[in-house]
Amino acid sequence: MSKYMTRSKAKQMSDMQQAHKDPHPGQVATATGILTHEEISKRAYEIYVRNGGKEGQCKQNWQQAEQELKNQSEWLEADEKIKTM
Repeated sequence: MSKYMTRSKAKQMSDMQQAHKDPHPGQVATATGILTHEEISKRAYEIYVRNGGKEGQCKQNWQQAEQELKNQSEWLEADEKIKTM
């Protein structure tokens, strides 16, 4: 840890490094297709920022991102079905 780095920042970096070591699926199947690791990662980061960068929330942010993207995918599929009726 650098002498200029706060403990909080060091803990945050440690949590992020651990999150990258934890296995995340490369892709997640949805009703309308596939969510990629990059899509989920981007959404999880948006959640992290929105929640004020709270430490130790990596797994919760990831799971919330997956769920939100799956729900969005289902809504898009339903909307598409309505348009084709």
